[in-house]
Amino acid sequence: MSELLSDIRSRIETLGMGFQFTGTMKTKTNGIERETWLLEYEGSQFVFVAGQKDVILGWDVAGCPLGEGVLSGLRDEFAAGHAYYQETIEDLRDYYQKKIVKAEAADEMAKAEQLRAELAEEVEGMQEEQREAGCENWDDFMSRWNENLSRCLSPLRTADIGDMLVEVDSRYLEEDAPSLEEAVTALKQGPFTLATEDEWEYLCNGGARTLFRWGDTLDRPILEEIFSTGSVSARDEKKSDVLQQANMLGLFIAYDSYKCELIDHSAYTKGGDGGCSLCGGDGAIFVLPCYTAFYRHRAGGQNRYLSKHYYCYRRIIRLP
Repeated sequence: MSELLSDIRSRIETLGMGFQFTGTMKTKTNGIERETWLLEYEGSQFVFVAGQKDVILGWDVAGCPLGEGVLSGLRDEFAAGHAYYQETIEDLRDYYQKKIVKAEAADEMAKAEQLRAELAEEVEGMQEEQREAGCENWDDFMSRWNENLSRCLSPLRTADIGDMLVEVDSRYLEEDAPSLEEAVTALKQGPFTLATEDEWEYLCNGGARTLFRWGDTLDRPILEEIFSTGSVSARDEKKSDVLQQANMLGLFIAYDSYKCELIDHSAYTKGGDGGCSLCGGDGAIFVLPCYTAFYRHRAGGQNRYLSKHYYCYRRIIRLP
């Protein structure tokens, strides 16, 4: 260990930037314990991340089976959504039926027929919404889930990842940026740079082959944390047990779907969609993929304005 630390110190010192070693950090995820070195640079924390060759990255819905813990969580979300629509439709029928009975008792047959037509229209609308949300039946839910994953996740591939110094947490843009392309270019003007998509996915998952960085599970506590992200009550509570804790490499990453993290790419960001799916109530099919290492949030054009309140970046240095 001492020889390894000496070698890492020597490589970092050749940068000539004045990084200070502040100690070691032990992290543990899914039973695997790792130790890394903490450093400080001008008041910001960094960690040393050892690279790896032939890392498998990305996702393929046909070739990458979901863990049983993820499937169980998805079943729970489907069941909750299905129950919501069924209850809503029943409530509609009860509400209108009472009005129809009252109209018929008053011999207002035209009004009763109008109410029946309104009921049919509203029920049809709710049933269409249920189909769009994938909450009509389980097979349809999984079909829409796989369709969305195929559209928004990076492709299955392998890559060689080198050793890096990585900022422990991302930081928001200091000011609004006129475009993603200009922001990326500005943030790569040395001595730091941005991670490539391959590097970012490795940093997020630590090389693990699970859809989510915390492992193959979507239990109720995790789902509750995800769907309460950004709420006032969540901000008042203690840090979450999963999302906002350091990952296996000692990094705080992919824990808030409101944060879009810039990488070395001008077409998409990683780590979230600015809260669009969550705030819009789009449901598990669209919200949950934001928390995977492989999620891509497309910028919608290179000239799209970036708000400093939603876009962040993480500084890295590749070691010689």
